[in-house]
Amino acid sequence: MKKILFLLFILINQFNSEAQIAAIFSDEFPETARTRIGLVGEYGINSNAFTTQFVSKFYKGGYIDAALKNDVLKRTEKMNTIGADLNYGVYVGIKLDSIFHKKNISLFFSLRDRAHFDARFSKDLYKVAFYGNAPYAGKTANFNDFNLNYLRYQQLQIGLFSSKYDSAARWGIAVSILKGEQYSSIFAKKAEMYTSEDGQYIDFNTEMQVAQSDTANKGIGAFNGIGASFDIYFEAPFKTRFENSKLIISVADIGSIKFNNNSLYLNQDSLFHYTGFHVNSIYELQDSTFANASQDSIVNSIAPFKKKSISVTLPTVLNITYETKFNKHVEVTEGIRYVFNGNYHLLGYIKGNFIFNHQLSISTTFGYGGYGKFSYGIGVFANLGKGVIIYAGSNNLEGFIAPKKALGQSAYISLIKNFK
Repeated sequence: MKKILFLLFILINQFNSEAQIAAIFSDEFPETARTRIGLVGEYGINSNAFTTQFVSKFYKGGYIDAALKNDVLKRTEKMNTIGADLNYGVYVGIKLDSIFHKKNISLFFSLRDRAHFDARFSKDLYKVAFYGNAPYAGKTANFNDFNLNYLRYQQLQIGLFSSKYDSAARWGIAVSILKGEQYSSIFAKKAEMYTSEDGQYIDFNTEMQVAQSDTANKGIGAFNGIGASFDIYFEAPFKTRFENSKLIISVADIGSIKFNNNSLYLNQDSLFHYTGFHVNSIYELQDSTFANASQDSIVNSIAPFKKKSISVTLPTVLNITYETKFNKHVEVTEGIRYVFNGNYHLLGYIKGNFIFNHQLSISTTFGYGGYGKFSYGIGVFANLGKGVIIYAGSNNLEGFIAPKKALGQSAYISLIKNFK
């Protein structure tokens, strides 16, 4: 029971996504290069309650002892959040001679596999999931406003980007065709569980909506839905009393996916009274005793699903950053990030970029918010020569250093090759 409930939080992946256009053209497209090919990959998981060690042990099947459960319990609040993202793929950028009579414009394509998970849950839900309902005898456990979303899809993107990198503004725009692979969602506006004082029955009062894509068609090859999305990017440089500065605004994944008619949907407002199984004698414990109480029959009696198409709005990511270049070696960026439709809290962060030369720079990041609390990161940029560039790092380095205390973990890498 505990494992099933926790899977509602984590589901099947341990998987931060930034604006995709910015990732493709995060540095200047050199004048000497005509084509750019890149491989990108990033993942991240964060929570205000679950430690990295707790998530890792559960996912890998390790033993979760009382001390580990109690440590997480101390961190839980009245309402809690957890979120995860996976994003990897390949892209190609091609510098055009001109388009619409404009120079310094690049055309790009990308193909990605993406997954997103987020959940909001109460402290009572965690306690029942990992300690059982005995402490709630004669009481009501409050699971109200529980929300869980899991979305996996593949993305084919095409866009244009202004590759000029001087006093002029840069911009980017892209559209994507999306293939929906899998979707699951639960929203329980009301979910209250009362356990009788003698433990003889449980009353579960719910007002909830549940949706799930075709359960018989899974895997990366599954084509359960189709959709479209839109990305925009704008970068405006200007002079300050310090040095050169710029304001960057990007919005990614404005769109939706419509899953087909084999999707399952439930909209329910009811009270379920559960008294368990009544067995008069041990000799009655035959297969027939439970013949009418299979998992499917119980689920169908409590939650009668119907098949229908489902439209899903993507988690839309807003990034706003202000970057100041104090000298040729030091840049400082302040930013905010927010994810719409994702149970996300506003993330504020500051990033210092220390440039040693044209071949090497190192960045450090400090943030607060998102799905967790404090976050610390480090990144490296290296120009390896012959048109090869690499970006790598983590925005949640704490998860690797102190997994017993840290609440998040992430990593990213981008490998770029410029061709003349």
